[in-house]
Amino acid sequence: MSQQIIGLLNPLLAVTFSLTFFAFWLVQKDKRYILAFAGAYLAFGAGIFVSNVAIGAESSWHVFGTHLFYSISALLLFRGVSERAGHQSGTLLALVILAGITPVLIWIHSVSGLANLRIIVANASYAAIVLLAAGNLWHNRNSHRLDYWLFILFILMAIQFVVRPAAVLAVEGELLNSEYRGSVYYSVLNLVLSFITLMMAITLFAVCGLDYVRAQAGKVSKRPSGSDPVSHDEKIRQLREVMETGLFREHDLTLNQLCQKTGIHEYQLRALINQEMGYRNFREFLNSYRLREVQAHLSRPEFETVPITTIALDAGFNSIPSFNRVFKAEFGVSPSEYRAENQQPGAARQVSG
Repeated sequence: MSQQIIGLLNPLLAVTFSLTFFAFWLVQKDKRYILAFAGAYLAFGAGIFVSNVAIGAESSWHVFGTHLFYSISALLLFRGVSERAGHQSGTLLALVILAGITPVLIWIHSVSGLANLRIIVANASYAAIVLLAAGNLWHNRNSHRLDYWLFILFILMAIQFVVRPAAVLAVEGELLNSEYRGSVYYSVLNLVLSFITLMMAITLFAVCGLDYVRAQAGKVSKRPSGSDPVSHDEKIRQLREVMETGLFREHDLTLNQLCQKTGIHEYQLRALINQEMGYRNFREFLNSYRLREVQAHLSRPEFETVPITTIALDAGFNSIPSFNRVFKAEFGVSPSEYRAENQQPGAARQVSG
């Protein structure tokens, strides 16, 4: 009975959050990641319903349906948090994992005696996707304290995907034991999962609400009134002056630290960077200065013998793979290829901004 209750209550809760996210997206349609969150919770609810109520566990359609909806949910959640963070590393890997694991799960289901393995493999794949999303969240961790909390929740979600089947095997010795699925122990484990999912949904909604408040505050700060246009231009000039002192070279520079250096309120600084200067987020703004310095050094003969890694680290990048990816996205060639093409004065292409 507990299985049926969970199979109905959790989907209803997930659909409620899905509709809430959708309604929130209607008032700010430029934020596509909110729509991704709505789809993720809708698919998650469908997956729980299929797994616990709609289709018997002995059917191959149970395996396919459950994995399909959970995969859609994981991918949309990954896409949403990654797009908001402005860092979508691992997208292709996530698709490969979930698409590649589907025939494996169906094959395992067809082989008697391997039911435990199927659940372990499925949970491991979902844990991998959640960890990829957590990695992208880490790149945006300095945006707000809520982002730290969201990162922790994603780590906890990944851990439970691994710990749940391990704990069941240790206690019950079997993951698909029908008596176990109706036990209090099973209900407790599902309650933990439901709690983490609930906290994640609330945090995501709070993050979306915070983004909305910041966007509205930015619009207000841009409205011309009396001397406002002058002060607005002055803030842009002040921001550029502070950045051109070389502050961007600090590896762990945060938006809050930049606020302290410039004396500009955080919501105003976000509005300047995102709406006035046209950058997607603070990290893209920061990287534009770092790229400009790397570009200049790669084009000058006096830096010809300096390793590219040294140039990138001195400019403020703290991850060489990330630097290579950002550089190629901006210039269309790798740093070494750019150096080979531009080793003469005045030949460098200019970075916008």
